[in-house]
Formats: sequence, structure tokens, C-alpha cells
Amino acid sequence: MTKSSNQFIKNTILKLLGAIGSEKEINKYIEKFSSPEQRFAVIKVGGSVVENDLENLISSLVFLNQVGLKPVILHGAGPMLSAALEEKRIDFSFINGQRVTSPEVRDVAHEVFKETNQKIVEALETQGAHAKGLVSNVFQCTKDDPDLGYVGSIQSVNIELVNEVLESDSIPVIAPVGFQSSEMLNINADIATVELVKAINPYKAIFLSETGGIFNKTGQLIPNINLALEYEELMQEEWLHSGMKLKLQQIKALLDHLPRTASVSITEPINLPKELFTDSGSGTLIKHGYSVAQHKVPDQETQEHFKKIIEASFSGNLVDGFFDDPGSLNIFMTSCKRATIAISNDFSVPYMDKFGVIPEAKGEGLGAGIWHEMRKVYPQVFWRSRPNNPINNFYTSICEGCQKQDEWHIFWIGISDYGALKDCIEYAINKPKSVI
Repeated sequence: MTKSSNQFIKNTILKLLGAIGSEKEINKYIEKFSSPEQRFAVIKVGGSVVENDLENLISSLVFLNQVGLKPVILHGAGPMLSAALEEKRIDFSFINGQRVTSPEVRDVAHEVFKETNQKIVEALETQGAHAKGLVSNVFQCTKDDPDLGYVGSIQSVNIELVNEVLESDSIPVIAPVGFQSSEMLNINADIATVELVKAINPYKAIFLSETGGIFNKTGQLIPNINLALEYEELMQEEWLHSGMKLKLQQIKALLDHLPRTASVSITEPINLPKELFTDSGSGTLIKHGYSVAQHKVPDQETQEHFKKIIEASFSGNLVDGFFDDPGSLNIFMTSCKRATIAISNDFSVPYMDKFGVIPEAKGEGLGAGIWHEMRKVYPQVFWRSRPNNPINNFYTSICEGCQKQDEWHIFWIGISDYGALKDCIEYAINKPKSVI
């Protein structure tokens, strides 16, 4: 390796470590991703990323390589292929997002895929990461749709070949090219990624794009999507349409085939390490998710689960007598028993007494999911938080108002009457501690 390559790697690691999270967070995720039972990640790289953001892509992949993680890369080349076809004056069209592939389109596609694949491999090798391009022998296909022409429907994935590359301490870089016997077929890169992930069952599936995530109707990034709670609702939203709606449908179909621990992220290349190694992440994290149950009169088992979650979350002890009047509490709890909310109804306005997520589950979207379900039931709610609580940024982003006292910050939603608000603030300030 050249001196300049060594310096590039050193600078890359320093830049990325400084830009993401704490050493504790990074080590937690490296240990998790290094599990021998499950491959680390399949990363789908959009063609526009290769064309316009190659430097950040290579920086992030080299960083992963330096910490001992080898992802499986599958790339597209859509913009480059369209440009090459236009230059050669070869007509092309699309049906449901898939390129209609004539013999002429197929031949140009093969050349473009080989060039793009080689470009990524050479860039990785130049910066000291071993990589191997796979442009054939990965996908066995059939040609099923005559309207699409020479487009492959994937029948099998050669996982042995991919594993051989990984075991040789190299990064596999795969082109979306399939074969039926000796006949080459074009494959949509997103569809190829779905089939590759199904075959490998990785811990993470990541789509790298220039947009870097899914955005809501006001243009704000959606950090987490809990499919169990939000999928049907999202599918009805007018602002979710066209390519992004199809993408979310594909991701749900993909996650339905994977272990419940699996997730899919959509992010930008420069933010890939942050998405992987911090609880807050960067981009949109999509998981199977868990359902949320309400316990209006929490039984003994629910009380015990609640106590474990809260004490782990707050590193303290739930006070004796918290459940002396269980009928005054409404407990929300995820089916995985790792996140919970307690709403007290012993005041004129519902008071959120506790909101806890166990430390190991932070960053998985459980808090956002259970909050979403609680808010469906309680349009009015208020709560308090210590000034140094790390979750205060989240509270500030979702509340309608906040009053900061020395000991407590009091937040509220849906309370417009000043007299009622004054009583709520006084109640919150004077309420005894529930965790000591």
C-alpha cells in the first residue's frame, strides 16, 4: 500500500469517527455486526451515487473495511446506461420501473455494468481495501415477461461464490446481471438486491441514494418506520407515491422474508457509518417493528415487565407503591417488552408519568413507535423531564410548548387553556419522584 493510501485511510477513519458517535456506541455495533451467525450487510449502491458521490462512497466502505466489516455490495448503473443508450441513439422505455431490454439495450447494459463494477473495485483497491468484481455467475434467471424483453427473473443466487469472496477477506462487488444458460439478461438492481438479501439473510440491508431517506409531506426526514404499526397508514398517504411508495413496498416484502432482527436503511454514502454505528442513526431505518398493547388495568405480569424496562432505562429503582392504584394508570407496552409508557389519569389532564426504552433497544425506533400509538389515544398530554435528559431534544421536537424550571422541564401537547396549563405545570413540578 502506498504512503498516500495509508494517509487517506488514516484521515478517513479520523473524519468518520469524529463525525459519528461515542466510542461506546461504535464498539457496541461492531460487536453486534461481527456475529458469526449472521452476515454483516448487503449494500445497494444506486447508479447516481457511483456517478456523483463516489468519493464519499469509497471513504465509508474503506472505513468499514478498516474496522473488520466486509459488506456485500450490489450496484446499479441506471443513469450511465441511459446516457450510453442516448449517445448511441438506441431507444429504450420502462414498464413499472423496469427497463425494457432489447438485444441492443442488453449489450450496452453489459458493457456499462462491467465498467461501473470495475470503477468501484479499482477505487476500493486504490485505497487499500481488497475487492472482487462479480459480473457473472451470481444470478441464475429465466426470461419470463416478453414485454420486458431480455430481463431476468431471478431463480437462484450463487451464495457459495459470494461467500468465497468474503472468506478470502475481500469485498464482493456485484453487478445486476443474470444468465439463463449462456444468455445474458438485464436485472433491475433493486430487485436483484431483494433476492440477494433474501438469500444471505444479513443483519443489515442498506440502500444508498442521493436523497438519503424517506421524507414526509413537510419535507422532513422520517428517521424510523415501524412496519407493524405504520405501514398501512403510510400506504394511504398522498405524499408517498411513485418510486418511494414502490420502494417501501419492496422493503416490506423483503423484511417479511428476513429474521425479525433484520432492518433496512436508506441513507447517503457519507452518513453510512453514522447510520450503522450510532443510536440516532442517519437516514430512514425500516424494521418489522412490534405491535403496541394497552393495559388499562395492568396485571401483575405487565407490572413486572414495566418495572424492568423503566429501571433499565433510568438506571434507578421504581418506587414502591407505583401500582397501588392500577386503575388510574394506562400502560402502553411493545410486544417485545422493551419499551413502555405510563399515562396517569389521576389529574384532569392525562400525565405521562414514565417513558422508557431499554438501553440495548435505543436507535431501533421502538420509542417513536410507542409514542405514535400513545398519541392516537391521548390528544392532550403533559410530562416532565430532567434538564440533562438526553431525550429532551426529541421532546422539544414533538411538544407544543415547554416551560423550563431549575429541576424540571415541563412539556405539553394539546393544552391551550392558560389556567389548565398553569395547573398542569404546578402538578408536574410537585409530583413526587417515581424512580429513585
